[in-house]
Amino acid sequence: MTAKPKILVVPHRTAVLSEFATSFHVLIRLQAPKTPESKPLRAPLNIALVLDRSGSMAGGPLREAKNCSKMIIDQLGPNDNVSIITYDHNVSVLVPPTPTKDKDIFYRALKTIKSGGSTNLFGGWEKAMTLLQQTVSPNSVTRVLLLSDGQANAGIVDPDEIYTACSVAAQKGISTSTYGLGHHFNEDLMIGMARSGQGNGYYGETAKDLVDPFTEEFDLLSSLCAKNTRLQVKSAEDVRIKLLNQFPQQEGGAYCLPNLAYESESWALLQISIPSTKSGNGDGKTMIDLGVISVEYQDMDGNTITLDDVSIQLPGLPSVAWKTLVPNDLVSKRIAEIEAARIQDQAKNAARRGDWGKVQRLLKKAKENAQDNEWLEKTVTTLESLAALRDSRRFSKESSYSSAKMSSRLSALNEQSNDDESIPSFLRRKWRQGKSRDNPDS
Repeated sequence: MTAKPKILVVPHRTAVLSEFATSFHVLIRLQAPKTPESKPLRAPLNIALVLDRSGSMAGGPLREAKNCSKMIIDQLGPNDNVSIITYDHNVSVLVPPTPTKDKDIFYRALKTIKSGGSTNLFGGWEKAMTLLQQTVSPNSVTRVLLLSDGQANAGIVDPDEIYTACSVAAQKGISTSTYGLGHHFNEDLMIGMARSGQGNGYYGETAKDLVDPFTEEFDLLSSLCAKNTRLQVKSAEDVRIKLLNQFPQQEGGAYCLPNLAYESESWALLQISIPSTKSGNGDGKTMIDLGVISVEYQDMDGNTITLDDVSIQLPGLPSVAWKTLVPNDLVSKRIAEIEAARIQDQAKNAARRGDWGKVQRLLKKAKENAQDNEWLEKTVTTLESLAALRDSRRFSKESSYSSAKMSSRLSALNEQSNDDESIPSFLRRKWRQGKSRDNPDS
């Protein structure tokens, strides 16, 4: 029998402060099982490679986009399907969904791509989604991989309309990952498409910096054990629960967590607020009901699995006893990451306004928040170096992607060094999102 993910509820402190209205944090950890000794064959992949071939992609960018696409195709098996779509102001289907038994079909198609005109980004994505509907199945992983180096300036360009389309496609089993290239693409649009489409958002400052993101994406898709993961949080009476991560929320209130890979965990940080009347009698024994966590997902055969509900319960303690409780270190780190993401979003907005004084103040605050977290400290140092250049485009992209990563990433089950080569590429923490891991300081 295949092992299931498990839900862990980890409070910042192991009790509630009695006799006071109070607010505190609880971490929800959804842990994947370890990789089985006889690892099952990965689910078939249905991938649409959607490549921007507008005029600005001429030369190195388009050449590297082709190389990254070839790298993906190289690693696929005969049970996988790939389609190749290109777009400028027009959309072209170079290869419809086709099994990768004969890879020369795709290699020849890639060689024919030449740069052209403007950027009908949504048109390229929409064509891919339409094609993938022919091959989507419950036991496959179906995803659009969309690359652009510019602004959407042809076809549908309204972000909300595009996000809605990505969300609808994701609910049909077609997710979206996006790859931004250079300094002139719309990072809000690309991150928003990935978030709404339940995929991943990446960017590279140069064409060569795209190799890491494509590698991470393929490694992730090859290691999945759960997809379409949904988290439902039901608060108890008089209790308010706020989820602090940047996860999309469906109409019924469920949050869309990242797809889960073996030996990883997705996590959600909750802020729970209760009135004094709910804080218990302070005896340290009577459990206070705060809420219930429900998780549903699909296994790689497409079966819907519902995990047993987990209650959030804590006892109450008076002030003197409560102050002696030692905060959980992992929860403290997750609080710092969510706060870092929030500060980076504020700094991005200030940089776009040209308010570099405020950017400096926010980065100082971010450094204080980083404390002894090496990843956060190096991330802030990167942002400080970009702020010194007074380049709002570069700063905005790095802070946007860094913020998105911190607030919605998968993590290793036992996270240690940032540079741990023993863990998969998609779990390693980068402190510069737009640069390759081999040359983060270039």
